[in-house]
Amino acid sequence: MVPTMWAVRGSTGRQHFLIGLWAGTVTNLGGFYWIAGMLVDFGHMSALPAWLITLLMVTYQGLVFGLWTWLLHALRGLGHGAWLLAPLCYVAAESLVWFIFPWYYGNSQYLAIPLIQVCELGGVTLLSFLLLVSNGALFDALQAVLARRKWAAVRMGALAVCVPAAMALYGLVRMSMLDAEIEHADKLAIGLVEADVGIWEKEDRRKVEDNLVRHQRLSIELERRGAELIVWPETAYPSRHAFARLQGRSRMELHRDRALPRNAAQLPQSRVPPPLHATEDRAARVAWLDRRAPQRGFRTPLLFGALTSGEKRADRSGHHSGRYQYNTALLLDEQGKVLGAYDKVYLLLFGETIPFSEHFPVVYEWLPEAGDVTPGETVVSLPFREHRLGIMICYEDILPAFIRQVARTRPHVLINLTNDAWFGKTSEPYLHMALAVFRTVESRLALVRSTNTGVSCFVDPVGRILAETSLEGDETLLGRVPMMEGGTLYQKLGDWPAYGAILTVAILLLRVWRGRRRRSA
Repeated sequence: MVPTMWAVRGSTGRQHFLIGLWAGTVTNLGGFYWIAGMLVDFGHMSALPAWLITLLMVTYQGLVFGLWTWLLHALRGLGHGAWLLAPLCYVAAESLVWFIFPWYYGNSQYLAIPLIQVCELGGVTLLSFLLLVSNGALFDALQAVLARRKWAAVRMGALAVCVPAAMALYGLVRMSMLDAEIEHADKLAIGLVEADVGIWEKEDRRKVEDNLVRHQRLSIELERRGAELIVWPETAYPSRHAFARLQGRSRMELHRDRALPRNAAQLPQSRVPPPLHATEDRAARVAWLDRRAPQRGFRTPLLFGALTSGEKRADRSGHHSGRYQYNTALLLDEQGKVLGAYDKVYLLLFGETIPFSEHFPVVYEWLPEAGDVTPGETVVSLPFREHRLGIMICYEDILPAFIRQVARTRPHVLINLTNDAWFGKTSEPYLHMALAVFRTVESRLALVRSTNTGVSCFVDPVGRILAETSLEGDETLLGRVPMMEGGTLYQKLGDWPAYGAILTVAILLLRVWRGRRRRSA
């Protein structure tokens, strides 16, 4: 951040904002370039509008940097150094600008494991704040050198070094303590299935049944290796929607066909081994229930994603307003009994839901690829044996506030089911994983991520990525995951650094405004 602060020296407030906006736009374009490819491939847009939408989004997200540099200019006359103003202004700006895919400056340190341990105290916003203290101190030191203020340069240089050093020291101590807890914690052998089923494979009617047997064959392998729980990704259980489409049915009828019933207490099991290809089932006249059974050829408990349908919870008058579709995670025991289900609460805008679509249904004609999913109403942990599984679906694992809600259900492990196949073989799956890593430190729980095409991984309660898959081919992972009690200061107090920064900046702006009024008078 020092070059950006250096670039705006001596500029007007407008120039501060524009330079910061440019820096933020470039930064976000480097991280979110894959939006354009997704819009072309799956939104059926031409390249020009896809890139215009992408540039609009990254420019909007660049407002964080623009607001930050403008605030630095607005508060310049108070006499405080950049070591204080830079973190206050940046964390305030970072917290005030809303993102569809939220990321924080502190996320850049996801591989610097000792440094990220402070997130248990104040989340990623605290990490952002401390990093900006160091950046601001370095900037102050450089200015002091130019002004030949030797001792000021020494003081600020020492602060720039001591802040990350203190963070690292704290992190190493906490890591040692937690490693001892992890060693003595109960372990659960969890197997992850990544069948490498892309979006086109999900939609192709010739492959939709093959997708299920691919998951089943990989699950049999994990059962042989000793898995106690097998996890499939988001919407891994295939539906019949590809066949229903051929019959030209309406949208609502299509939803009924493509989803599992929400009130199912038991799903069928099959002892018939899955074939190499689903066409072999038809040739051998395997019964339909055997072909549709999630647990086929194995009996290990299974957690998997599927679309479910049913009536929405009744209102106060007892009225049900039709059937709805949910993005659901279902947990089955050894006999196929449904132990619990979780419906995704935070839906992806324009991917799973469109704002105000219930009042303007015509938007689905304009955006035919957009989903029409109903959000879940409660956050729950699913009971499994003597443990509780905290479930997150898709991008819920990058939302710190949502994980605090999950933590209130007192889970022993965090499990994320996601589908990043929409973004192809880009940096997005790795970006998603990097953002999710911080949930482990904030909660002190292990994280298990199961994805359709990568990157699936195991992350321990310290934030270390212990194992991960690639973006190529089908893979499995098996890990002994510690069942922890969790509990951190961050879970109790939330993003207090952000609230404090916003309040402090507001007070400082008020001081500046009052000072200008007095001078004018």
